[in-house]
Amino acid sequence: MNIRLFDFLSGLSGALDLMSPEVVGHHKRVAYLAARLAQTLGASRQERTELFMAAILHDVGGFTRQSRLAALSFEADGALHAELGYRLLRTNPLLDDAAVIVRHHHTPHSRYGALNEPARKLFLAGVLNLADRVDVLSLRRPEFSPSEVMAHISPRAPQQFDPLAVEALGVLAADPEFWAPLAGTDPTQALSDDPDIFEERGFSHGELMQASTAFSQIIDFRSRFTATHSRGVAETAVCLAEKAGMCAQDLSAMRLAGNLHDLGKLAVPTEIIDKPAPLTQEERAVMNRHPQLGESILSSVAGLEQVAQWASQHHEKLDGQGYPHGLTGDALPLGSRIMSLADVFTALREDRPYRAGLDNVQTLGILDEMTGQGALDPELLSLARKNLDELDIRRCAAQAKAAQEFRQFYSNLPSQ
Repeated sequence: MNIRLFDFLSGLSGALDLMSPEVVGHHKRVAYLAARLAQTLGASRQERTELFMAAILHDVGGFTRQSRLAALSFEADGALHAELGYRLLRTNPLLDDAAVIVRHHHTPHSRYGALNEPARKLFLAGVLNLADRVDVLSLRRPEFSPSEVMAHISPRAPQQFDPLAVEALGVLAADPEFWAPLAGTDPTQALSDDPDIFEERGFSHGELMQASTAFSQIIDFRSRFTATHSRGVAETAVCLAEKAGMCAQDLSAMRLAGNLHDLGKLAVPTEIIDKPAPLTQEERAVMNRHPQLGESILSSVAGLEQVAQWASQHHEKLDGQGYPHGLTGDALPLGSRIMSLADVFTALREDRPYRAGLDNVQTLGILDEMTGQGALDPELLSLARKNLDELDIRRCAAQAKAAQEFRQFYSNLPSQ
């Protein structure tokens, strides 16, 4: 898979918009503002690239704070979301430099001297802090003027903001062309057309897998009941795909699809995910939208078309009674059939708010029933039955590792 870093991060940043309608476009606007500020301040292309990666994902830790995310008032949580974002991104070597920037994007400029962090990373964090505040100010004022923005920002330097960054903002604010891209749906497109803004990078196979793992944590770590789900689905699907004879490239696509298959669930409130009782009709409608939302996000990234298809069709059924599109057997490729079986198998084996996880005998009984009703592929179920021990050992190992990461992720958090 040949995937550009710019496309991948820009596409997946759209998943963060699902958390609340009030933040739609926020990450891309902040990325644009931060990149332009950094360019004016003379930051190197490498630094601007790191800053762009940080900006496009800067509120990624807000997935545990949806009410505050909706209000864009993260200052109230003691910047806990910034620490959570740092913990998510630091595990990926491609994003570890951006992680430090994210960690301090709400740290006041006056506190930099007390931190044991590289000076240039703090400088970039200060640029991100300013860009974030500018977008919040302009977003909340349908008819804002640059002078009003500067009147709010300027008195807060040097306590909150870097005076040099504020000075650069003053220069840019006087140019109407600086503000123009913010009126569009994706201001980062103005950056992609300018090769001097940042270094474009591709993804190695390992980096792509690590990035998908980080996003699986964003999806799953919102609830202890789903904390290991995507990793379990991915491992189960890859094991089944191996037994079905898929090639190495398709196995990689299958793991990506497994890690990201529930991306659209970021739009589902945690009270629905954790509800210990049957969902109402309205709640079920909200839940059932998640495959289509995930499809929209993943299909926007050039190179992920196959992944988008397999991931988004994990609730389709061979008899056409699934969702979101009601596809029938002939329209469902092998990868989608594998993903569907892997998702059901993993979900049945897991604890849920309304029941304990089932054993393999109970699970196979339900899978047999679903297959008899025309929902699942009988040949794949036969393959799963023949390789049940390996399938379950690998799933358990993957989910045990994810559970350990879940515990570590929330350990020793700063007090709120």
